[in-house]
Amino acid sequence: MGYVFISYSHKDKDYVTRLKEALLQNGFDVWIDEHIDYGDEWPRIIQNSLDASDAFIVVMSKNSFESDMVQNEVTRAREKKKNIFPLLLSGDAWLIFQAKQYVDVRDESLPTEKFYEKLAHAAPRKMSGITAPPEPEPLAPKTSAPRKSKAKRKQIMLMAGTAIVVAGLFIGGILLYRAQPVAAPVASPTFTLTAIPSPTLTAQPSDTPMPTATSPAELVEDDTQMALVPAGEFTMGSDAFNAEEKPAHKVYLDDYYIDIYKVTNLAYKSCVDETVCKPPQFSNSYLRPVYYGDARYDYYPVIGVDWYMAKTYCEWRGARLPTEAEWEKAARGTDGRIYPWGSNIDQTRANYNNNSDPDFVGDTSKVGSYPEGASPYGVYDMAGNIWDWTADLYGEDYYESLPALVANPLGPATGEYRVIRGGSWNSGAASLRTSRRSWNAPSNANIYIGFRCVKNR
Repeated sequence: MGYVFISYSHKDKDYVTRLKEALLQNGFDVWIDEHIDYGDEWPRIIQNSLDASDAFIVVMSKNSFESDMVQNEVTRAREKKKNIFPLLLSGDAWLIFQAKQYVDVRDESLPTEKFYEKLAHAAPRKMSGITAPPEPEPLAPKTSAPRKSKAKRKQIMLMAGTAIVVAGLFIGGILLYRAQPVAAPVASPTFTLTAIPSPTLTAQPSDTPMPTATSPAELVEDDTQMALVPAGEFTMGSDAFNAEEKPAHKVYLDDYYIDIYKVTNLAYKSCVDETVCKPPQFSNSYLRPVYYGDARYDYYPVIGVDWYMAKTYCEWRGARLPTEAEWEKAARGTDGRIYPWGSNIDQTRANYNNNSDPDFVGDTSKVGSYPEGASPYGVYDMAGNIWDWTADLYGEDYYESLPALVANPLGPATGEYRVIRGGSWNSGAASLRTSRRSWNAPSNANIYIGFRCVKNR
């Protein structure tokens, strides 16, 4: 299948990175020159890639107008009679495109669904070119006792809850009211609550992996365990990166539990089997023709679920989707780290798009596969693998409306899209930042987005 070639100035890289992620989330294969070593082969690679593309997006800006490379790429695209889709990021529309319809994104917004629909006529919404990862070994028959009954699980949860309450008497708290009421959770099957002690955090981000109470191999068999995130303040957002992450601000959150793992195929199937949840909208993953329903992928993250389906599952469990603030605190802790593990990107700690790495997965990975990438609270895959749905509506300038300290924020009251967080196996390193925000239409289910749940203590 074909793909979309993006022509742009590297001075506009932040916007183009967002554009690329939006295109990927909408099912397009994308080519940009982010993984090319500059040298003698560079012009030939770009030319060959442009010639093989089905659609050509040019990001018009003051920067790209002055770029000889962009102008040469545009000339080549016109000579090859490519389907050209101009986006106007800054300045005025170029003379050669005055007679051609272009999309005005001078407010740095991303194109609307109408743009993607037109683009799909030129470049099919399918992707190719990544080698399939090795198939996991078939699951051996289990010799352990079957899963505990609901009544037994409820008894265990009550015992654990009693212990947690006793421990909580020693924790100082601040009585703050929520900005908006949260709907009461729907009564449903119970699950094990595992309190993960909060580690001592240093003043600066650390690349030292945080200790966890139990190893991933032991935990994954109970894929609905949760970690405790204690009450307190943390810094949300960042002044160093994209506009929608600014300004950095203080947030106070009550304590809560969050899933240690992304919701797995097996866990989601339990809700489907009880006819509460709808099956995923497709059963394949990017490279695997059968994914959901194949026992080899029971402990891989469920995909193909839209926001409403994710919400239904969490409520069935007596939980809910995390707010954007709850998700970010669980990912970064209280020391302002850039990634869940510290300050530097590390390909050994997350499943993300790093084509220069021979071990690049190119699809989802089993939950908990990157234990050294765990967050300060022992939560896995907060960077990479798949994006997580959150409860909040998306507002690009929402942070600007907040006070210096806000308690338990629930996001803007209105909006068309829902916030997603964490990046995926096909995202670049920038999307793995703990402060990075993205969005998706709540009715859109795709191969890049899953979710995890939270529960009030």
